[in-house]
Amino acid sequence: MQNDTTLSLIQVFFRNKWVHLFLIIDVVILITLILTLVWQSTKISTINLNIVPSDSTISINGKTGYSNGQYSITPGTYELAISHEGLETKTLTVDIPPRYVVSVSTFLSDTDKTFDFYKLRKNFSSFNSLKEIASSENNLTTDHDASAEEFIQKFQTSYTDFTTKLPIEYRESAGYGYTLSIQKNITLEATYDCEFTLCIRALAVGTESKEFINNLLQEKGINPEDFEIEYKFY
Repeated sequence: MQNDTTLSLIQVFFRNKWVHLFLIIDVVILITLILTLVWQSTKISTINLNIVPSDSTISINGKTGYSNGQYSITPGTYELAISHEGLETKTLTVDIPPRYVVSVSTFLSDTDKTFDFYKLRKNFSSFNSLKEIASSENNLTTDHDASAEEFIQKFQTSYTDFTTKLPIEYRESAGYGYTLSIQKNITLEATYDCEFTLCIRALAVGTESKEFINNLLQEKGINPEDFEIEYKFY
């Protein structure tokens, strides 16, 4: 009898029109929530960050903690702030459509656009990354920044000279017959002990003229102004 009574109370409860109404409302809310979540999930986009230097500080709409790579992001308009010690901060505004992959590629430079940061040996990998996104042949920068194109071309040419035209040997002798004496003995060689990537060590015996050494470089098609030169006179 007690079980029948309990069952009857449950039946009465579910037959109540208010209970029906609340159940219907709960189901509608649940379905709406599920549909909303599904709809939102189909709108999610992807932002792909490719910033040079790679260790730059990147924030999106003021939120930090981003680095190069891919992130899921809700469609909309975003402000990216990119900074690095010793380089000029850059700000970009990016529009991200629904269900879209947006690549953001750009670089930082020093305020006077000399690109000295990328000339340093410790930052040579950053130069290679810069070349991949900002050369005149293949400028992929989101902000269409062409300021590095001339530097990249010039630096790459000098680097080719650095690796293919050195070392340079120069000998200058004086005397007659079998009696000869070396008046000048100069070796110009690539060195990897300098602060800058493009560095030449000049070892000279019989002269202390930097102008003479620079002229030797120019004769071989190397511009001394593009290199750090260590002069060692003996």
